[in-house]
Amino acid sequence: MRINSTLLALLILISFSSCHRYYTSSSFIEKSAKHRTIAILPPQMVVSGSVPKNLSTYDIAQLEERESKMFQEALYNNVLRRGNSGKYVMDVSIQPYSNTLASLEKNNISIRDSWTKDDKELASILGVDAVVRTSIQKERFMSDLASAGIDAGRRILDAVLTKPVLLPGVPNKTNDIRASCTIISNGEALWNDSYARESDYSYTANQIIEQITDNFAKHFPYKRKV
Repeated sequence: MRINSTLLALLILISFSSCHRYYTSSSFIEKSAKHRTIAILPPQMVVSGSVPKNLSTYDIAQLEERESKMFQEALYNNVLRRGNSGKYVMDVSIQPYSNTLASLEKNNISIRDSWTKDDKELASILGVDAVVRTSIQKERFMSDLASAGIDAGRRILDAVLTKPVLLPGVPNKTNDIRASCTIISNGEALWNDSYARESDYSYTANQIIEQITDNFAKHFPYKRKV
């Protein structure tokens, strides 16, 4: 029996996840009762594998910040979609990710600075009741246009990939991804979702980003059935 390509791709994506778990504080309902607005911070990007030698520190910073923005936007979109699906409704507003970035920039806080900035201070600056922190650790940089949409795109692509490929259909193979997502209010973690995954298949960066953030969005709190 032949399996059509759509079904095969779905099966591969499902098998892509290997370990997934999440935690909700026993006092979440009590401590989040007065929450009205939350903000999704730019995710911290960590590359644990070897970095191509011909990439400069500036190139690496561009790649990391580009990927951070991609993850932030995808998480924002998926949380809204999952939280307002017809079955559920969100009990809080999520600050548009573009507003979050603009507020950080206005206060001279770079994407990289936001990764280590005090949570209470960031919540105050952004005018929100809680912040969402995400960390993505992986073996290599993404290798398609999601990461290469920066000034030195083609040169960086050639360095990241094991061999040059034709644009725009650049494949990506990412192994050993570990991701975590945490809601923090007043310095306390009220909810956390984390999992590890391995991929032996080729995915685009957009597929990987969508898969990770959608998994977080599935269990994201602040939503109730209607």
